[in-house]
Amino acid sequence: MICALVIALLLVSTAVAAADEGAPDGQSPRPPREEIYRMVDTYLADHLQENLGLSDEQLHRVLPLVRKLNTDRRRLAERRIRALHEMRRMMKAGKANDPRIAELLQQVRTAEAEEPVAVRMGHDAIDAVLTPVQQAQYRVLESEVEHRMRRVMGRVRAERRDGQGRPQRPDAPRPSPDVP
Repeated sequence: MICALVIALLLVSTAVAAADEGAPDGQSPRPPREEIYRMVDTYLADHLQENLGLSDEQLHRVLPLVRKLNTDRRRLAERRIRALHEMRRMMKAGKANDPRIAELLQQVRTAEAEEPVAVRMGHDAIDAVLTPVQQAQYRVLESEVEHRMRRVMGRVRAERRDGQGRPQRPDAPRPSPDVP
């Protein structure tokens, strides 16, 4: 299970890194976030039954609940991040004003308050379909996927930052920090 997860996450990171090298015909240089989400959702769908020992009936009931939970999480995170990015842009440009910043801060606070409620409701709905052991297995699987995604995305971001948008080969010389 873990090996398959690592392979799926490496495929995601490879797709993101390869796309950062540039796309022909003026296409977006990175795969859309939705494509990465779809890959993760597909991985979860493919492995839920096997890893949790779900019956066909349980899988049929739990899969839409897992997808809804992930969609709700992403929607709230994106709403929060969008507001934070707008605040950052306004402050960098010297155009921050109290009314707009207050509105954006409220958007951030609202998303931060809604996320735990949405996650709790999603988990409660999923738990209603699963046995206690399956609930524990699901939480472990969910945690492992999240942890590995963060590691992969961190590596991709570091490669972008270090290589100005292009992943560097492991054997490629790195610029010295004291060289201008």
